[in-house]
Amino acid sequence: MITKEKVNFYKNNGYVVFEKLLSHVICDEYLKVIKQHTDKDYAAIMNPDRFNFLVAQSLMNLSEEIGLSDRVARIEECRIAVKKTFEIMAHKKIVQILEDLQQTKVVGLMSQMLFKEANTRYAKQAWHPHQDNIYPQNNSTLKNGFNTQYLTTNFFLEDSNKENGTLYIYPGSHKFGLFEAEKKISYREQNNDNPGNKISDKVLSQFERIDVEFKKGDLLVLNGNCIHGSHPNNSRKSRPLLSVSYISKDEDFISGKNAQRKIIKLS
Repeated sequence: MITKEKVNFYKNNGYVVFEKLLSHVICDEYLKVIKQHTDKDYAAIMNPDRFNFLVAQSLMNLSEEIGLSDRVARIEECRIAVKKTFEIMAHKKIVQILEDLQQTKVVGLMSQMLFKEANTRYAKQAWHPHQDNIYPQNNSTLKNGFNTQYLTTNFFLEDSNKENGTLYIYPGSHKFGLFEAEKKISYREQNNDNPGNKISDKVLSQFERIDVEFKKGDLLVLNGNCIHGSHPNNSRKSRPLLSVSYISKDEDFISGKNAQRKIIKLS
C-alpha cells in the first residue's frame, strides 16, 4: 500500500491520495447508516464516532410527536453508526498508512461527516482556503521533519469533482507553519457564510492551487498545515465524505469548544 514514492510525495506536497482504500460496499453501507441521523439540511455531524455526540445531534432532529419506542430505536441506530464510524477510523490498514507517513505512532482526535447533499442548504457551501491545524494548534517538530504532527483524512463515499464540490489544495504550503487567518464559524454556520478560517490572498499568491478529483472509496491524507478548501456543489450529485483527524502519539493539542478533540486509542 505505502511506497517510498507516496511517502516522498506527502513530504514534499503536504498531501497524498490512496485510491480505492474503501470498497464500494463499505461506502454504501456507511452512508446509508449515517444518513439516518441527518437533519433536513444535511448539516455536518460532529464526532459520529462518539455515542454521546451522535445521540445529541440525532435526537434533536426528531419531532416531539415521535414516541418513546421510536426514540429508543433511534438510540440503537446511533450505536450502530458509532461502531461503523470507528471501524473506518481505526482500520488497521489505514492506521498503518498514517504511521508510515508520519514515522510515528498515531492516535485519533475527532471525526466529522460532511454531506454536501445536492439541492440542500449546505450544498453550495465552499470552505475558504484554510489550515486544519489552526484549530488544534500543534506546532511540534519531530525527527520526521514535519512542523506539525496533526493530520486529517477524508474518506470519499462518492466520486468528487469540481462540479459537485471537490477539494482544492496548495501543494507545499505545509512547509511554512501556520499563517494568520480571518476567523470564521466552521460548524453549523449561518446561511451564505462559508466555513474555514480564511488565509489571505497575499499568502495564497505564493503557491499554486490545484483541484483534486477523487473516486468513491479514495482516501486523502492532509498534513495539518497544508492549505486547502473546497468548491460549492452546483450539480445534482452529492459529495459525502467522512473526515477524521489524527495526531502523533503523546503530542499536545487544543481540544476546542465544539470539536472537543481527545485522544482516541485505535487498537
